[in-house]
Amino acid sequence: MPEFIFSPTIVVIPLLICFVVVELGISRLLGRSVYTFQDSITSINIGIMSQFVNATGAVISAFMYAIIQAKYGTFTWDLTSPFTWIFSLLLYDFMYYWVHRTGHEVNMFWASHITHHSSEQFNLSTALRQASTGFYFKWVFYMPLAILGIPVQVFVIIGLIDLLYQVWVHTRLVGRLGWVELFLVTPSNHRVHHGKNDYCIDKNYGGVFSFWDRLFGTYADERADEPVKFGIKTPLNSWNPVWSNLHYWVGIFRKAGAQSNWRDKLMCFFGEPSWVPGGNPAEVTAKSSLTEEKMEHAESPALIRLSGLLMTVFSAGLLVLYLGSKQQLPPLVQILIVIFAVLAFASAGLLWSKASKGEAAHE
Repeated sequence: MPEFIFSPTIVVIPLLICFVVVELGISRLLGRSVYTFQDSITSINIGIMSQFVNATGAVISAFMYAIIQAKYGTFTWDLTSPFTWIFSLLLYDFMYYWVHRTGHEVNMFWASHITHHSSEQFNLSTALRQASTGFYFKWVFYMPLAILGIPVQVFVIIGLIDLLYQVWVHTRLVGRLGWVELFLVTPSNHRVHHGKNDYCIDKNYGGVFSFWDRLFGTYADERADEPVKFGIKTPLNSWNPVWSNLHYWVGIFRKAGAQSNWRDKLMCFFGEPSWVPGGNPAEVTAKSSLTEEKMEHAESPALIRLSGLLMTVFSAGLLVLYLGSKQQLPPLVQILIVIFAVLAFASAGLLWSKASKGEAAHE
C-alpha cells in the first residue's frame, strides 16, 4: 500500500470547493442568481478531470524546466531575498500574459483554452473549469525563467501563487475596485475577459497584473451600460467534461480536412480562430458579433443532479488519494488511473447530456 503524502494541491482542492459553497450561500442571501446546478457541477468535474491529467502532464513542464535551468541557467538566485520572489512573480506573470494571449489568438491553442470559457455562468466554479489539454505547449513560454537560472522550486511556487490568485476574480459578487483596477486583475476586468460582447473579445489576459494589458493595448473596462454576457459564441450544449475538452478540436480537424491545400490545412491550426480560407469578411465578422445563442438545456432532472453530485464527491476523493500516492506508483499505473478517470467522466457526461436533451425535448 503506497504511503500517502500531502501536497499543496491536496489541500487546495477541497478548499476551492468550500469557497464555491460559500459564494453560493452568500449569493442566495443577497438574492443573486449566479449559479445553476448542472453548470457548476460540470465546471467542478472538468476541473477534477484536468487535475488527473495535468498531475501527470505537469511533470513535463517541471522536468523540462529543471533540465534547462540546470544546463543553461545564467545566474544564481538567493532564495531568502524578497527580490528573487518579486522579480520571479513579475516575470512569470508577464510570460503568463503571452501564454494566455496565445491561447486566444492561435486556433490550436484556443482549442485547449476554450474549455475554460465554455460556461455561460461566471462564479468561483468557473475558475475550476480548466482544460486537460494545455500542458503540451504552455511550458515553452516559461523557459526564459529557466535560462535566467530561477530555481525550479521558485518556479513551481510562483506558478501556484499566480494560479490561485486568479480564482477569486471569477465572481459577480464584487463590483468595481477603483484605482486597484489600474494594476491588478480584479473581478470587474476579468468579467470582461469572459464576455462574448464585442468589446470583450480578446481582452484582459493578465493573470495577477492588469498593466500588461494596458501596456500592449488589450485592456478593456467593464461597461455599466452593456452588461457582460458570458460564454462562447457557439454554445457547448453538453454537460460532458471530456467533450468540453475535445469539441473544438473535432471542429478544427473537420475544417482542416475540408481544405484543398496544405497551407489552408495548417492555417486551420496555426491561424487565428476567426481565420477562414480566402478571408471572407462576413465569416470573420461573425466571430465578433454578439449572438443570443444559449445552452439548450433547461433545469436538469433530479436524477442527473444527484448523479452529478455523487460523481463530484467520488472523483474528488479519488483525486486526493491519487495525488497523495502517485509519486510511489509506477508510470504505467499512473497512466491507467488517468485513463480510467477520463473514461469515467466521458461515460457519465454522455449520460448527463443525453438525459438533459431528452428532458428538454419533452418540454
